[in-house]
Amino acid sequence: MLALLGVVLVAGLAWVLGPGAAWVLAHFDGVRGLAGKDLAAALDAVRGRALAIATGLVALVAVYYTARNADTARRTFKLGEQGHVTDRYTKAIEQLGSDKLDIRLGGIYALERIARDSARDHSTVMEVLAAFVREHSRDATDEARTASMRHIRRLRTDLQAAVTVIGRRVAGQDPPGMRINLASADLSHADLARANLSGADLTGADLTGTDLTGTDLTGTDLAGADLTDANLTDANFAAADLVGARLVTTNLTRANLSHADLSHAVLAAADLVGAHLTDANLTNAYLVGARLTDANLTNANLVGARLTDAVLDGVIGLPAHLRPEGEAASPEQDGPGVGEG
Repeated sequence: MLALLGVVLVAGLAWVLGPGAAWVLAHFDGVRGLAGKDLAAALDAVRGRALAIATGLVALVAVYYTARNADTARRTFKLGEQGHVTDRYTKAIEQLGSDKLDIRLGGIYALERIARDSARDHSTVMEVLAAFVREHSRDATDEARTASMRHIRRLRTDLQAAVTVIGRRVAGQDPPGMRINLASADLSHADLARANLSGADLTGADLTGTDLTGTDLTGTDLAGADLTDANLTDANFAAADLVGARLVTTNLTRANLSHADLSHAVLAAADLVGAHLTDANLTNAYLVGARLTDANLTNANLVGARLTDAVLDGVIGLPAHLRPEGEAASPEQDGPGVGEG
């Protein structure tokens, strides 16, 4: 079609530049009766106009083809780039399956680079790394984990690298509703300080002795998780699910546990100094010997909670019948009568 139009345009232009100029002058411009120099000038004007129109049409066609070629080039480049990312991803996955630690580490950090370079592959990479941790953190045959490394009290090197990458991911690239699935993973003695694990699924995870200082665990599912001896100083557990979690001798100094569900949780001898427990659910929680000095329990549900030998000095929002003997009530400390201890 374009070729036919081109032929018609060339033929029409040749005709106008030749004998057709007089016809255009007479029938389109309505000019008749000219002779000599006046006729020649009028015919030249017609031919100039025809050339200008033809030049404009050629320019439009050129712009169209340039834009189409540029779009094709962009698509080709994008496909090539995606192919390159796919090759890198495939190689990194192969490295994860190596029996050599340094090669596995290379695969983990290669996947991190892919996640940062390609927002399209970000969630897939995080799912792969989380699956790697889930599947290998409880390897019964891993003698280094179960025997010689147990006394060192640290997570296996490649697993630590994987959870570190997950914890420092670009959270803005997480698709809506994405949850890091680390359910039932053995993360004991891992270093997760200041990691971003908000919304993660850590149901039944072993976090014994884990460093979670300043970690964001907002909305995280930690039901049944073991956090014995973990360091949770300044961690954010707002609205987290900690039903039945084990937090024996856990350091929760200044931790934010507002709106968290701690029903049936075991917090024996836990350090909750300055912790924020406003609107928390502590129904049937075991707080024997816990230190709650200066903690904020405003509107917390303490029905059935066991506070034997707990240190309650300076607690805000504590019901009158639970305040240490002889301690004067203050407006901040007058709790709303939230149950029996």
